[in-house]
Amino acid sequence: MEHDVEDVTLGFEGFPWHMHANVLTSLFGISEERTVNQFVSDLLSDQCIILVSRIGGTIRDVWITADPQSDLRHKSNDEVLEFRYWSARQRKALATTPDQLE
Repeated sequence: MEHDVEDVTLGFEGFPWHMHANVLTSLFGISEERTVNQFVSDLLSDQCIILVSRIGGTIRDVWITADPQSDLRHKSNDEVLEFRYWSARQRKALATTPDQLE
């Protein structure tokens, strides 16, 4: 989490995905501090699905997903998507490849 005078940014260190607290606040309609606390609490209590994208065995990106099926539809052929929770418990997507979505 990064914090400056104007914004709080949440993400995974070393990876491009991030979420701005003010965006979360606009979605949930509660104070920024409460929104950030709720987001972090949900993440740490396995309420959020963490998506790990790998290409050639190397992690390319990590993000929170609200729609694993959509993420599967948009993955590249050489990409492997792994769905996890903060506790490292793995979560299975409803389908494991885009062709299984049809």
